[in-house]
Amino acid sequence: MKQRLLNLPYKWLIFTVTATGTFMGTLDGGIVNIALPSIAKQFNADIESIQAVVSIYLLAVTCFLPVFGKLSDMYSRKKLYLGGFFMFGVGSVMCSLATSLPMLIVARAVQGLSSSAMMANSQAIIAKAFSGKDRGRALGGIGAVVALGSLGGPAVGGFLIQHFGWPSVFWVNVPVCAIGIWRGLQIIPRFNPKAKMKMDKWGAAFFIVACFSFLYALNEGPNKHWSSPLILSSFAVAVLFFGLFYYREKVSKTPFIGLSIFKIPAISYGYAVAVLGFMAIFTNSVLFPFYATDILHVDPVKIGLLMLPFPVALAVSSPLSGLLSERYPARLITTIGLGLAVTGLVMFSFMDETTSFFYIALAQLITGCGSGTFQVPNNNTVISAAPRNKVGIVSSVNALARNAGMIMGIALSVAVYAFVQNHLAAGGANAQDAFLGGYRAAMLFGAAVAVAGGILSAKRD
Repeated sequence: MKQRLLNLPYKWLIFTVTATGTFMGTLDGGIVNIALPSIAKQFNADIESIQAVVSIYLLAVTCFLPVFGKLSDMYSRKKLYLGGFFMFGVGSVMCSLATSLPMLIVARAVQGLSSSAMMANSQAIIAKAFSGKDRGRALGGIGAVVALGSLGGPAVGGFLIQHFGWPSVFWVNVPVCAIGIWRGLQIIPRFNPKAKMKMDKWGAAFFIVACFSFLYALNEGPNKHWSSPLILSSFAVAVLFFGLFYYREKVSKTPFIGLSIFKIPAISYGYAVAVLGFMAIFTNSVLFPFYATDILHVDPVKIGLLMLPFPVALAVSSPLSGLLSERYPARLITTIGLGLAVTGLVMFSFMDETTSFFYIALAQLITGCGSGTFQVPNNNTVISAAPRNKVGIVSSVNALARNAGMIMGIALSVAVYAFVQNHLAAGGANAQDAFLGGYRAAMLFGAAVAVAGGILSAKRD
């Protein structure tokens, strides 16, 4: 269906379907973070090992985003999006039935691959259905849905874990998938491309190997040691295949991504700011539940409540920043958002065993405001600058930048935490002081990354 035939009410019906997928993905993410201590306890895993439950999901999402983005520019976005919905449900059932940590990690990889198909298409569907100021509002609405999913995740996850155990948290995805597929079949247009396009399979293969090797090494470095042969080999493979990918992009008649999109300043700056922004915000995603469990000694329900202010702030700030982006330059709003993120992360770095719940809630609130404020105008800038025949690949690389930032934020924050914690423990510090020292260092690292993102954001046009 052509874009001009989409009246406003129908556009918002399309929005509800993409919002359903977004809600499910963020709900699942919030629930899994709450479940990490329980999963670690059952499988007798430490923080460095259990982070793979989160990271393998992001790894699978990130490596295949450009593939599904390219496919969405070639074939039906509707089929790819709904196919992702179906497989996400299958992966959720696999997660709930896992009886070992490796089985759970494999199931999470299936979820990640499925989510990649949805993520690569959701922003492209929004971009095709909405234009002008409506696009900013739609993206702001998606940001609010992200917040609602994040809001429900800790509360629902805490209740389910407390009463039914961690496997129950994955079952909630199944009915959401069923509803999303049912409504998607009825509402989403085909949005078939007008021009025939081809995928450079060699370019795609080189990119996947390079991306996986780099992110795997980054993720596993804290656990397997940075100087181990496996990690060094993975980095070497990443460098080799990134080189092959770059060469292939230059000589191919039908390049996989098309490096010309990076010559558009709005896109290249937007990608860089996305990486740094999400990297900073996700430095606290894995470590905070362990801080609440091991230092504050609170149960899963209270952990969920302590994390609640973040998505509440996200729900308010996302649509507001979408409206503000219609009147003010994106760089201004994005820079303010990252400044708020710096403030929140610095506040986290001062926490200890005596920190009040009010202080924690305030830090979560400020960080959540920063996240919502920077995301929407940054996304809108990137999507609006995309050439018409490359909306799918541009939006998927934007999602790749976001997820790469998440993975790097988790991996590097855990690495900073582990380095400082081990150093303090070796120096004679008790377990609590060693944990807090590592946690504070990780939060300050996140704040520094947010500062870098803010500086870069302020410099763009």
